[in-house]
Amino acid sequence: MGAHTHFGNGESVGAASRVVRPGIITLGFAVLIFLIVRLAMGPEDAGWIAALGSLGVGLLIIGYFLPDPEEVGNVEVIGLLKVERLKRLEKGLSQVSKAAFRGILGSHERSHLRKLNKQEADIVHYQSGLQTECERLEALGYLQATDKSRGLQALRDEMGNKEGFALAKYARITPDGKEYLRLYDQVAPP
Repeated sequence: MGAHTHFGNGESVGAASRVVRPGIITLGFAVLIFLIVRLAMGPEDAGWIAALGSLGVGLLIIGYFLPDPEEVGNVEVIGLLKVERLKRLEKGLSQVSKAAFRGILGSHERSHLRKLNKQEADIVHYQSGLQTECERLEALGYLQATDKSRGLQALRDEMGNKEGFALAKYARITPDGKEYLRLYDQVAPP
């Protein structure tokens, strides 16, 4: 999975790392041991001591924290597992979103919004549920009555009309209603 990168001579980075890392760590310890032996033999110049100490500590830090390509490969595998887990979580959230969007509005309410958004033919027949559905859509902020004084009560004028009428005569879709339809179609397409 890309854990080994090959040099021109065929030696892999993983094999080189198995020699380089322990070599750097050994060299760091050797420098520190040399420094301790020199200090035990007598006083030394402070600059020389600081330089050797810094070199030894630096080599140890580099040796211990130098990334091993094989470990990086393992991190890639762990990263892929996390990506797969995130994809499963995202799929689950998508299913929850679909259920939530389907549950917020019924099919008749969505149809009313689609008619007002000119996605369906805008002819409806007055039924007892029409008034309630439109009032609920208005309460949710998805549609607005066109008659400012009577509001959606003006729909009652069409009671008994057998021919049907244009819903847009009494209501219009709001920007929130358009956004709901856009999101619904994106998340829960028909």
